[in-house]
Amino acid sequence: MLRGIDVSAYQSSSYDTDGLSFVFIKATEGRSYTNPKLSAQTKRARDAGLVVGFYHFLWPGDLTAQAEYFVRHSPEQRGDVLAVDWETTG
Repeated sequence: MLRGIDVSAYQSSSYDTDGLSFVFIKATEGRSYTNPKLSAQTKRARDAGLVVGFYHFLWPGDLTAQAEYFVRHSPEQRGDVLAVDWETTG
């Protein structure tokens, strides 16, 4: 069975990895926000041997610029997963 979680700046950088197969880490949002805990949360996942994914929280507007921002600021390496979180906003 695969078990995983997602973390963002709201969670600790020392989150529990016991029993997990993967973690998705919020990397960026819009065109200016980068998760201040990104490096530490990524290190925690990699040290635990987890599959690592990063996600970007999309906002309405220039999607190309947001995608470029996300790729520029994600510490991805070969085999990591990149994804977006696209929600309806007010």
